Amino acid sequence: MASSVLDVSSPRGAAVPISFTRGTCSRPSFSTITEAFFHYATTQPSATAARDLSAEPAVEISYGELAERSIRLAQRLRSLGVMPGHRVPLVVKRGVGMLVGILSILSCGAQYVPLDGGVVADETLRFVLRQTGGRIALSSKATAHRISNTDVTDVVIIEDEGISNQSIEDFTPVSKAEDGCYVIYTSGTTGTPKGVDITHNNVTNLLCQAPGNLGIGPGTCVGQVLNVSFDMAAWETLGCLSNGGTLVMRGSDWSKALKQIDVLICTPSILSKYNPQDFPRLKTVATAGEPSSQQLADLWASHVSYFNCYGPTETTIVNTMHQHQTGQPLSIGRPTPGNNVYILDEFLVPVPVGEVGNVWAGGAGVARGYVDLPDKTTERFRADPFTQDGSNMYNTGDLCQWNPDGTLHILGRIDDQVKVKGFRVELDGVTACIKSCPSVQSATALLINNEIHAFITPNHCPIAVVEAHLKTLQPYYAMPTHYHQLDNLPMTPNGKIDKRALRMKEMVEVGKPQPAVLHARMDSNASSATQLSSFSDSSDTTLINEHQYDLEKALPEKDIPKHARGLRHRLLIVYRRLFSLVGLFNIGAAIALLLTGITREWMGIITAINLATAVLVRQEFVINVLYTITCSVPKSWPLAIRTRCAKIYHLGGIHSGAAVSAGAWLLATNVADIACSFGSCANWGSLSVASQVISWILSAMFVGMIGMAWPSVRKRYHDLFERTHRFAGWTMLALFWVQTVLSAHDNTPSGTTLGESCVKSPAFWLLAVATASVASSWCFLRKVPVEAEKLSDHAIRLHFDYTVPVNGSFTRLSHKPLKEWHSFATIPAPAAVNGRSKGYSLVVSNAGDWTKSTIQDGPTHIWTRGVPTCGVMRIATLFNRVVLIATGSGIGPVLGHIQNPSCPTQLIWSTKNPEETFGEEICQTISERIPNAVIHDTKKLGRPDLVKMGYNLVKAFKAEAVIIIANEKITKKVVYGLETRGVPAYGAIWDS
Repeated sequence: MASSVLDVSSPRGAAVPISFTRGTCSRPSFSTITEAFFHYATTQPSATAARDLSAEPAVEISYGELAERSIRLAQRLRSLGVMPGHRVPLVVKRGVGMLVGILSILSCGAQYVPLDGGVVADETLRFVLRQTGGRIALSSKATAHRISNTDVTDVVIIEDEGISNQSIEDFTPVSKAEDGCYVIYTSGTTGTPKGVDITHNNVTNLLCQAPGNLGIGPGTCVGQVLNVSFDMAAWETLGCLSNGGTLVMRGSDWSKALKQIDVLICTPSILSKYNPQDFPRLKTVATAGEPSSQQLADLWASHVSYFNCYGPTETTIVNTMHQHQTGQPLSIGRPTPGNNVYILDEFLVPVPVGEVGNVWAGGAGVARGYVDLPDKTTERFRADPFTQDGSNMYNTGDLCQWNPDGTLHILGRIDDQVKVKGFRVELDGVTACIKSCPSVQSATALLINNEIHAFITPNHCPIAVVEAHLKTLQPYYAMPTHYHQLDNLPMTPNGKIDKRALRMKEMVEVGKPQPAVLHARMDSNASSATQLSSFSDSSDTTLINEHQYDLEKALPEKDIPKHARGLRHRLLIVYRRLFSLVGLFNIGAAIALLLTGITREWMGIITAINLATAVLVRQEFVINVLYTITCSVPKSWPLAIRTRCAKIYHLGGIHSGAAVSAGAWLLATNVADIACSFGSCANWGSLSVASQVISWILSAMFVGMIGMAWPSVRKRYHDLFERTHRFAGWTMLALFWVQTVLSAHDNTPSGTTLGESCVKSPAFWLLAVATASVASSWCFLRKVPVEAEKLSDHAIRLHFDYTVPVNGSFTRLSHKPLKEWHSFATIPAPAAVNGRSKGYSLVVSNAGDWTKSTIQDGPTHIWTRGVPTCGVMRIATLFNRVVLIATGSGIGPVLGHIQNPSCPTQLIWSTKNPEETFGEEICQTISERIPNAVIHDTKKLGRPDLVKMGYNLVKAFKAEAVIIIANEKITKKVVYGLETRGVPAYGAIWDS
């Protein structure tokens, strides 16, 4: 029996399960790309193989036609001596000719070397031509001039009429699985490109089986949008043609192509430019080449099957894939079939789950090595000790860790090898090329905010000369976008260039990346400016002249007249409409009783129905079910439907309406009891004095409960309201039981036991439901350990590990469970981080005696009750883009969404001394997740106009809704101010 864990276990912990490290064992449907393509060329010769939108008009070619043209060109190449083992440079631009060139080279058993004739650097082109032998190159007419001045013996033009007119002989493609398929060149550490040697077996292992084939089949339209010299272009091109799909090759109009395709393969940077709603035909999207983001993944996963993928060129395009689900943590997934992934320490020993190590890739996707670079190949490729089957594994240089579920979490690169615009760039190579310019004395290159910055000396060095020099040596994607001229480069004590000092200097001067945008109102007459804060103790807020969002634009007029908007947005909010609807149902029930005959039994049943409804709608599990249903509406549905579903948090209106109705029915029953005691009432039944007394006591308690719940009274005497609601509620529940049993006793027919009479009463069962609902919360009463993280004298963050709630939920805490309970929004932690177990945290800020003592004492254990329950932030999953507004500790409820957003999000946070009050970690989280978050320091800048800021941010960000977490006054003002201007806005209901 095979071991279930990796053969070499870590001395620091348990071995990694083999199911983590190895992809499934399966064979691709074809062993070579040529076998796959010619299969479809034979079985569906009339099917469209490609549609070239770069041509005017667009050109289409069938599988049969593409096969014929490829064979004719392959015959010419064979006549020139091209055979298995040869490498043929392919210097082309996007078009049908590119496909003909690829397939003709592969049909000879040779390996194609793709070079984009429009952008490849002269030095790179010359190097590749030399390394491939300099004898034969394949080119299109449009790019032939790039090879005209080289030493290549034979330049074959794909469109040559002599080739297209020649007859097809008995030609058989000779490719084998172990033959080379293509060579992709990446920039080298000395500025010299490295050619990665990829075989047919490498490629078909990914493209000719799931999930790498992305569901492509006959009739599937696949986009060809990437540069041919990028290895992901092979995924587009070969993945489509080896599965019988139709390749849609874009022109300059990206949208035109994207609207015609079912499958898109690209980098996250490209994908972020587009909105999935604009391309309803798209069904599958896969990104790789650089890290994706949670926001981007959530957005696209809500509309299509979205795969987040990972893999260096040396592992054949990608070797891990993850089909992302909106709202779930983003990962790079697991090894694809036939591939292995190991996370090893510096001694090549596997690290335990959760620990960081270096990614080594093994299996069928690992390339043969680097072309003509044996030392470099030996350095990065070595025998796989975990399979012991003669295969190699590759050192990716990436840092990673295993998640507990077997997926991978990528953390970055060990060295200076980076991805820019999806392409591999080694910064040392860029530096070497800069230094080779005669005008440069010293130089280095750094990646800052995903852009290459060149630092050069002397300070009078002509940038234009340097740039022109680099264009002859570097591909366009490896060109610096920023040049900095200095007198001297800072040095470390060891005499090396101090790259850290350069990076910090540039980040301070340019302000990138910046954690937050501080909105500053200079004075009442001056226009506002936007400021950037680095959230560090050593840096000051720096004023800049340009900013992304103008938050000071004048507000438009409200959209309806004053009386109408007061009626709609204040008096008849959804909460009150639900309250009124419950009242109307009860009025209908009263009319029905009047028409059919009033009985005490039915009045008691209706009272019990209202009581059970009032209790159930406040029960945690019921609330969570209702929120889950309404918040699961697809984001593709009309906004009008989703904005109404988002009003689910108004369901407190049902609670209040049912409770008031229950009290009204009970009072009406008591009055009817008195009336019937002085007269004759048919079918009223008998009633003992004890039952009547209890009934009147219950009515009096109802009046007291409803009076204390009146909004103005509740606000003024909040603690008294909480105690009254709790203890009086329990007392009333007990009295209802006594009354129900007494009523059953008073009306039990002879020959029937009291128990039988009770179980036949609907009121008995409704009361049982209400009691179970109340008791269920207390069944989850527990004292749990808590890790207290004091943020300041004004706030503390409490960390729990007993459960992982969903985003947008709250929990109840207490030091004295019978006397007090306080609700706080949760910040889910679905995975272990910073040495803490998975669970959740919450922020407690100073707002009274209880919070003050909690902050001062820092509890080690605390009582919780019930289960985390959905609140207003849960509705964020309904929207494609959302703006959050928080004041003070309101950042706590929104932090869960910020950490794991379900859609692109912007934030306005108004608070006093944000970092001093709430700590660096929270501010840093905001910085990383929402780099342009608007932070308004009220101590320095005064009170903000949140209505104006919110409205302008919504319009600039193109958000669908605003969610605000603030006190009652601010919440009502902002919600009213935005909704009366046509912006859907949501905030807690304070009357419930």
